[in-house]
Amino acid sequence: MDLEVLFKITQILEEIFDVQSSDITPETDLFEDLGADEFDMVEISMILEEEFDITPDEDEFEKVSTVADLCKYVENS
Repeated sequence: MDLEVLFKITQILEEIFDVQSSDITPETDLFEDLGADEFDMVEISMILEEEFDITPDEDEFEKVSTVADLCKYVENS
């Protein structure tokens, strides 16, 4: 896992969900731990597209549920 990607994703999630970055780990579940809903996921997708200059793949993004999944998604896009 690219630590720079993890760091940026952690910062994004910290801002969206108003949590401390120390509370976010690769195992953090976006839905159960952070309370994400479908609107949050759309926002995250748009921010990742802009931050990392990637083209979103909706089918792959729907499989994302943890911070580690987000990192893999970015790294493979």
